Amino acid sequence: MPKTTLDHIVEEIKALASDEQRQLREILDAMLMPVEENAKRKVLREALRATGLITQVRQPRVVDMSPRRRIDVQGKPVSETIIEERR
Repeated sequence: MPKTTLDHIVEEIKALASDEQRQLREILDAMLMPVEENAKRKVLREALRATGLITQVRQPRVVDMSPRRRIDVQGKPVSETIIEERR
């Protein structure tokens, strides 16, 4: 049986890094949100804007969750320094 486009897409998704898969899920969730929910949100935003509680609605930003490079720190642990500075 020949592979369908969907089978090919699933294989490509499996090859993505986990953070890329999470980003894809967020995009798909937003695309698949029911039209009614979008309409309800729009009405709510307009009501909040009309009452002056908000002036604009910002789109959520996509946070880069790529792995970070660790660095060696000399001296006491950074967490200890933070605790001391908060006192």
